[in-house]
Amino acid sequence: MKRILTFLSAFCLSLSLFAQGASIDSLRCQPDESVAFAQYDTLALEMDFYFPPDDAESHPCIIYSYGGGFVTDNQRHFETRQLCRMLADDGFVVVATNYRLGLRGVQFKGVGGMVKPLEKAIQLATEDVMKVTRHILTYATELTVDPEQLILMGSSAGAITSLQCDFERAIFSRSGLDYEYDTPAPTLFLHGTADQLVTYEQVKLFGIGFYGSDRVARQFAKKHYPYMIMRFTDEGHSVAARYFTNYEHIGWFIENMVLGGRRYEIDMTIFNPDREKPAWDNYDPGSLYQ
Repeated sequence: MKRILTFLSAFCLSLSLFAQGASIDSLRCQPDESVAFAQYDTLALEMDFYFPPDDAESHPCIIYSYGGGFVTDNQRHFETRQLCRMLADDGFVVVATNYRLGLRGVQFKGVGGMVKPLEKAIQLATEDVMKVTRHILTYATELTVDPEQLILMGSSAGAITSLQCDFERAIFSRSGLDYEYDTPAPTLFLHGTADQLVTYEQVKLFGIGFYGSDRVARQFAKKHYPYMIMRFTDEGHSVAARYFTNYEHIGWFIENMVLGGRRYEIDMTIFNPDREKPAWDNYDPGSLYQ
């Protein structure tokens, strides 16, 4: 049976789940185990494991990559740990992975000046997430992981990284957005249509394409690949806070389109004109890389 490598993606900067009403206490949010998986000179990278409370021999596994603009390490941020524990309580082995932060210390010098630094940052993070994936597959039995049911999930930089793992063309590509020879995994997108930090549509410079949720979803629809997109009209990068408010949608997607194998094509538009707009809804590259 072919392995399932599924990407559950929210294009967001960082999490603010506690403000959304998350209720898991801090003690239970601690990882059950931390394992080193890479060493780069003095930098050691670890992955944190959160295990389900049952004693089943096999579970679906979620590999979660945090957001932070390839600048900030949010692996053990309180809200990240809350999310991971909540998913573990629902029966998943959850792995919160660290990765190299390739844009830390980089100053913004216009969109054109960010092409090479961003490409390098995505490459480094993708390499690290794939190392984690290989580790999980190697020790699947010991970790009580079903190797046929791996899910990549991420926010902002973590979402970009998760999608980039999909045949190295999903987000940042020198060869166009084309799945002619490979079939992408079922994918859930959550994206604000007014996001100024991570493009909602697409940007092309010097023969390189940076593809957002709208562009990727349109390609999925054209090829009739299974996907679900939630478009938050006129909202910016604050869609990061939607993990808890959309937790039922996420759970439905995993149960039906990942584990259940249903090949739906779902396009949702969410419009809430009365929504209180957070200050960081208008973040753009100039705000983050100063």
